[in-house]
Amino acid sequence: MVMKFPTTEGHRPSAQNHFAAFTEPTPAVSAAPKRILASWRADFPGGKAQLVTEALHLAGAEVLDDTRSGLVGATTLADAIDAIFAPWRRVLVESNFTMGCPLAATVIDAGGDDRLRQEARALLEQWRDSVRAALVEFGVPRSTAEDDASVLLAALEGALILSRANQSTQPLDTVQRFFTTSLARAATP
Repeated sequence: MVMKFPTTEGHRPSAQNHFAAFTEPTPAVSAAPKRILASWRADFPGGKAQLVTEALHLAGAEVLDDTRSGLVGATTLADAIDAIFAPWRRVLVESNFTMGCPLAATVIDAGGDDRLRQEARALLEQWRDSVRAALVEFGVPRSTAEDDASVLLAALEGALILSRANQSTQPLDTVQRFFTTSLARAATP
């Protein structure tokens, strides 16, 4: 079952701002009709953790779908790597560098919430597995593909942070070029 996110002034809750939800009323939320807040509580009886879990699944599904769509059209390793990075470049540019990876934000902010960390870990593993499969498909040795995928995702997450801080896609572009070059050397035709 997919939950519908009620909106207030056009904003959907996301994993990026999940700890503000239900804890610190913003002017928009404070002014929201009580029925909207009651609806949120009815739709998410598990509270903040359930809200974030639903937001993570939506965000994760969207990113995985965007990546998989790009991979379908990939004919080279460079195309495949571009398909992995392109959705994040769009997120950065379209949000004016205010958004990054909701999975990373959740892991950082989860505190002692093991359920949220487990959800984020499961989505990160799915993402890593899809990257690993793409790397193998385009000639990266199976023996190193899982490590390569893990390092690529760790570097991508770091590049997202640097890109947001610098208000530029340059760090993301640099990491993409690095992996395009280094993995091409390791790949067998």
